[in-house]
Amino acid sequence: MTTPITLPNTDSDSELIALRQTLQKMRQEAEQEVLRLNQQIAERSRQTNTAVMSVTAQLAMQQEMTILNQALETKESALEHITEECRRLEDALEDQNIALDGLQQEIERKERALIQAREEMAQMRRELENRQPSNVSLRFSVLKQSPHWQRIQLLIIVVPLLVAAIWLIWWSRESFTAAWQHGQNKFSALLTAAPVIVPAPEIASVETPTEEIAPVNTPAPQQPPRTLRDRLAGGGFAPTLAMLAGGVLEMGTNRLTGEDFNPAHQVEIAPFLIGVHEVTYQDYDRFAQATGQPLPDDFGWGRGARPVVGVSWQEANAYTAWLSDKTGHSYRLPSEAEWEFAARGGATSSFWWGFAAEPGRALCFDCGTSWDNRSTAPVGSFAPNPFGLYDTAGNAMEWVADCYHPNYQGAPNNGRAWITGDCTARVARGGAFNKPAASMRVYVRARFTPLAKLNMLGFRVVRQP
Repeated sequence: MTTPITLPNTDSDSELIALRQTLQKMRQEAEQEVLRLNQQIAERSRQTNTAVMSVTAQLAMQQEMTILNQALETKESALEHITEECRRLEDALEDQNIALDGLQQEIERKERALIQAREEMAQMRRELENRQPSNVSLRFSVLKQSPHWQRIQLLIIVVPLLVAAIWLIWWSRESFTAAWQHGQNKFSALLTAAPVIVPAPEIASVETPTEEIAPVNTPAPQQPPRTLRDRLAGGGFAPTLAMLAGGVLEMGTNRLTGEDFNPAHQVEIAPFLIGVHEVTYQDYDRFAQATGQPLPDDFGWGRGARPVVGVSWQEANAYTAWLSDKTGHSYRLPSEAEWEFAARGGATSSFWWGFAAEPGRALCFDCGTSWDNRSTAPVGSFAPNPFGLYDTAGNAMEWVADCYHPNYQGAPNNGRAWITGDCTARVARGGAFNKPAASMRVYVRARFTPLAKLNMLGFRVVRQP
């Protein structure tokens, strides 16, 4: 059995946690101090505008404001320095994760090569055993080379003669002639019969010891979830859906620089069904023609199996409502938590395949494909994630149901959409053909007004079980 290899960690986890906490505390203190100084300056400005002061008092007030402004500049400079240090630390950690991911992949390749070599050795051993002579043939060969072989041959001849003589005496009570003729016939039959091999002393056969190969436990490949497709009233089908069992998701990631995907938090995801592909022009055009809606622009790239783009958040919701009416099931946009759960495909890394962007995995601005920064690609042009979902990274960015909030403080932990508070912007996920690879990381968020119609913005659907 292959023993799992634990990759060494060059830095102490406790030191990293302490450094994170220290920098975070310094950043918070600097932000609070900047806010306090801004409030003091604003207060002094109001006093200057509303109060009648002497020239001396005005000069003192101006000097105090100058000092406050200088202090503010100093604090802002310190805040920028802390922020830059936080970014440097996060970049170093990301580089370390990428290096560890590469090392883990190399270990997996070596393990696969070792398993293949062991299988080849076992096959060669089986072929060798099949080609070895049988024990009976081997013993007979050894017996023929024995110095007693001539005596054994003599016994082979004498024993049948003795048997024939005994038989003749037994039958001597009958006619001598008949008995003699009968004995002659038996004797002839015995002479033509196969010789009888008299057992010789058993010669121990020497067997080459074989090394037992321990079985290698290899993880079974994860089977993609089952899929289904609802029939539309009036003909046709809804998009193909994958059935996900749900589970616990660690949503977002912790960064000291205060991005909007902070803080990481656990979310309980209930079972749900999600589109295997992004909604295509073929899917959406059926809805538009049935409801009299204008067909969205294809920007000269073609329609059919390409992901529909140029639709607003409201139009995406209208499509899900139409699906619900035509199928009798409850369709909607995915919540942000459901989308991230599905896009991760069970992984905890930055991308569903690892920590670093890899050529040929997806379509983005700098992914190395013929579509990069030019157009979307037909859905399913790249390999799916472990949940069997296509294009969760790149191709077209995807609307989700949630209102945009600047961080995850107070976010729901039940997997439902966060639709309270300021909803002037809605969230979109997944990167796009004209966005850099970093935007495809599973926790990265984008925001747009609900009326936005962009050539890189589409959606996929969710259905209640």
